[in-house]
Amino acid sequence: MDSQKKEQIGLFRFGLIFPLLDDRSQYGDITRRMKQICSKLYDIPYSDKRTVSMPTLYNWLNAYRRNRNIEDLYPRDRSDKGSRRKLSSETEQALILFRRQHPDIKITTLVRMAEKQGIFLPSEVVDMTLIYRVFRNQDTKGRNPNDRDMRRLEMEYVNQVWYLDAMVGPKVHVGQGKECKIVTAKLFALIDDKSRLVTYARFYRDETSDSLLDCLWGGFNARGLPRQCHTDNGAAMRDERIKLGCASLEVNFTHSRPYTPTGKAKVERLFSTVRMQFLPTLGDEPLELYELNKRWMAYLEEYNGRYHSGIGMSPLQCYLSEVQAVRPAPPDLPRLFRKREIRTVGKARTVSLDSVLLEVPLGYSGRKIELRYNTTSDVEAFHEGVSIGMLKPVDYQANSRAHRMQGVQL
Repeated sequence: MDSQKKEQIGLFRFGLIFPLLDDRSQYGDITRRMKQICSKLYDIPYSDKRTVSMPTLYNWLNAYRRNRNIEDLYPRDRSDKGSRRKLSSETEQALILFRRQHPDIKITTLVRMAEKQGIFLPSEVVDMTLIYRVFRNQDTKGRNPNDRDMRRLEMEYVNQVWYLDAMVGPKVHVGQGKECKIVTAKLFALIDDKSRLVTYARFYRDETSDSLLDCLWGGFNARGLPRQCHTDNGAAMRDERIKLGCASLEVNFTHSRPYTPTGKAKVERLFSTVRMQFLPTLGDEPLELYELNKRWMAYLEEYNGRYHSGIGMSPLQCYLSEVQAVRPAPPDLPRLFRKREIRTVGKARTVSLDSVLLEVPLGYSGRKIELRYNTTSDVEAFHEGVSIGMLKPVDYQANSRAHRMQGVQL
């Protein structure tokens, strides 16, 4: 199983055990919560199972508690690796998910589409009898896909759940001189569920994962770490480094179901207020991005201090009333949200990353290593989960001198 699949499975397991990590849990709370978790059905990544047993949940919880490292939740490589089966459980799960995405297509046509998309492994035989049995064994009894729990709710304490979303903003100028151009700004916003406090929000020139990360780090540094951060399924929100970084902070980064905006009703209500109250004050001419954010921060300060009828006080007052419950963010957040790439070290002890050749320490030629980085000038290498140091670009002149000196000593 490749590292990407292991990460997805590890993140799923972390999401299940996350409610059990609350240090404020009293005697009997963990067992009660575990029973609730095991009573539900799940879409388990790369598995045809729908439920999790109590012993399995205990094993995951104990594995994570040892080092509080999400990599301890990754599945181990199979002992029968290399043996061939007719249809792997990963393929079965992929087929089931593919069918849910195309419920009106005939199964024979669905299988042909799955073959073209590479869902089947090269070693697997496409047996229609087996595929029909996979679909028949699906447990769909008693479930109504159109039935949703739409009850209104509110969290028990601040920083329990934040909502994250992006909104299309006004036109702005970006760049200088001849490089200046007009783009549509995007507003990323974080709002606390209980207090309705906008913990952080800013306009950006684009809706990329880098903009999202800047907003997320701003919120963590300003208001501490939430227990859960809930968002939609936008491209920026699906970045793996965001999920892994949040998991390392023990922040459960979750996604709403597609086409269900009610899952983020509070942040959608905020955006509605912004469109009605703030945007009309900007005028018709595009502003500089800096000027837009300057006006926005002044409005945001007034918004957070304004009386809110839903909570009977201002969001800031509600938030500060429980400030003792806030977990502070660590000082170096970007290091926890680095990109990750797998590379095989060449015979010359080098790996290539974004067209930059990096030198690897002695002893790793021919081995696979994981590179974690924000930029190519700040790359840390890991082998089997253990850091082997920071990598620097190859210095050909220094290497030439080193070889020559070695020859002289001999």
